[in-house]
Amino acid sequence: MEELREMEQAYKKLLSAGLLMLLLGFALLIFKPLGKASLYIGLVVFALAFIPLELAKRTARRMAILAFRGDRKA
Repeated sequence: MEELREMEQAYKKLLSAGLLMLLLGFALLIFKPLGKASLYIGLVVFALAFIPLELAKRTARRMAILAFRGDRKA
């Protein structure tokens, strides 16, 4: 049970980081505060945002597997 709680915290942190990076990337692409450089930086940030999102997806999958195994033992 403790392992699931730790994984849940990691999942929330990864998901939050990924979504904030997506938001930042979109903001840079839309508002262009740095001019033309905003487009390039926004594209890089947008692409890098998928790393924590993918890790969050894998964490959620592991959490589901652990939860299902725990239900069978009960």
